[in-house]
Amino acid sequence: MVYLARKITRAKWESREGFAAGEIPADAVTADLRTTGNTLSFWKCELPPDDGSRAVVLALATGADRIDRMDLVWVAEDALLAQGIALHPSEGRTPVTSLRDQHVDLIQLDLGRLAKVATLLAQALARHQQRRFTRKEVIQIVVEAIHHDFLSASELDPGVREEIENAVATKSAGLGHR
Repeated sequence: MVYLARKITRAKWESREGFAAGEIPADAVTADLRTTGNTLSFWKCELPPDDGSRAVVLALATGADRIDRMDLVWVAEDALLAQGIALHPSEGRTPVTSLRDQHVDLIQLDLGRLAKVATLLAQALARHQQRRFTRKEVIQIVVEAIHHDFLSASELDPGVREEIENAVATKSAGLGHR
């Protein structure tokens, strides 16, 4: 089964005082489902989601300007299609060439369709179709990709490259003192 994954701010989706079970806080939608040109960006990942989610983390982290912890949620592609959400493959913004074609835009979103997407994400979170990657795990995923020649550190944003180089240097220094 193919899933579509997206980075979110998990705390914004969690139950809050004053909200009934199943209600989605507007902050979650306005923070994590901001559209551009009535589209919303997702990344494909196949089962098992844990392995596929690492590729999504790699794509997102290497296209970013800094390394942070990352919360991902994934929804079955079929569930989106069943709700009338149109999908359009598009080249993802990542220096990892092999991952660029794993990017998908949800297109022609209006308020009704966006609400359906938000509901599907909330349901996925309730089913634990999510994972938090610590900053350290994100760095490790990028370092492993560089070691396996999926990309070069020179292709990274200068801020990300510096963080990765510092992590590698720190790890190397630690190995020398054993």
